[in-house]
Amino acid sequence: MSDKIIAADQLAFILNKYSLGELASPIERLTNGWTNLTLRFSTKPDGKLYILREYLPGTLRKISLENIKFELDFIAYLFNELNLPVAPMIDPPGIFAHNNENYCVLFPFIHGIKYLDTPETPVRQLWQTLEISQFLGRMHSNIKTKKFKLVSSNRCAVNFINVKYELVHSCEEFEEEYPDLYKRIRLITDLHTKSIPLISDEDEQDIFEKNLVKNLPIGYIHADIHDDNVLFSANENKLAAVLDFDDMYVGPLLIDLALTLCLWCGVGSIFNFEYAREFLFTYQNAREMLLTDDEWNLLETFCYLTIFNQILFVIEAEQFAKPIENMINELLLPIEHIAKENMFLAKVRQIK
Repeated sequence: MSDKIIAADQLAFILNKYSLGELASPIERLTNGWTNLTLRFSTKPDGKLYILREYLPGTLRKISLENIKFELDFIAYLFNELNLPVAPMIDPPGIFAHNNENYCVLFPFIHGIKYLDTPETPVRQLWQTLEISQFLGRMHSNIKTKKFKLVSSNRCAVNFINVKYELVHSCEEFEEEYPDLYKRIRLITDLHTKSIPLISDEDEQDIFEKNLVKNLPIGYIHADIHDDNVLFSANENKLAAVLDFDDMYVGPLLIDLALTLCLWCGVGSIFNFEYAREFLFTYQNAREMLLTDDEWNLLETFCYLTIFNQILFVIEAEQFAKPIENMINELLLPIEHIAKENMFLAKVRQIK
């Protein structure tokens, strides 16, 4: 992970070159993430705030101009065509290189607040959940309208068959350090994902996964809409912005739906089934397309698989914003509640 940030004189040159004003504040580091570095600064004389994102190379994702453009073009479509609350890049300068090394992009700074729901601070309210489901449904509505053409990308899709295999067979150190957490993970992998076999061969994993999802609606997915990537208005019950499309790719819409359902229908340590019903109803209306039978049939399985992927990421990543046991406990809680509910689909499916 890089400790280098763009120098003030380099940033001042970019601002001057594209008539964006003069640098008026120190460059503030907001995040030093796994895949990017996020900085904030202000300009004069207009006093505008900007975000500078530097895309960091690493093992978690390949960085290329094509990949970044893929992400930014989709954000522009969401902003310009669907009027969704996202942060489009400032163009010019568009995509530029810092020291001829890492690619950088400027975004407008979005004012808002984050509601970080935890077992200790249960702040989730239904309006927040429904704002997210509305956003997700409208983003996925491209599956019906086809206003934004699906394009291929070299962004890596998640192999969920491999995720389960790695959790079961490649987490010895984690199991030794956190035996109770690992037992909770294995209880769900062993009892509630029996339909997903443990396959070691990557080619066979790919074949099984392709067959598993072959009938699911495909589109652009964010793949990471958690609390820390969402801003709400400070003055009204309204979504201000969904951020960080670094992980987006073309894949089954069910991946986004299942993960977001788990992350946004939890209130503290409880998975709220009433929130889940309202979430799914709102999502389908916004998507302008009902869930297919295949999506309903695989919804519970993908709740487990998408959370497994988040857990495996936490286990394998090098740095954390909070202790690993807290992060994984918070991820496990919703799927543990789902696993205990024998009639999950009956409790979340409704017709109005």
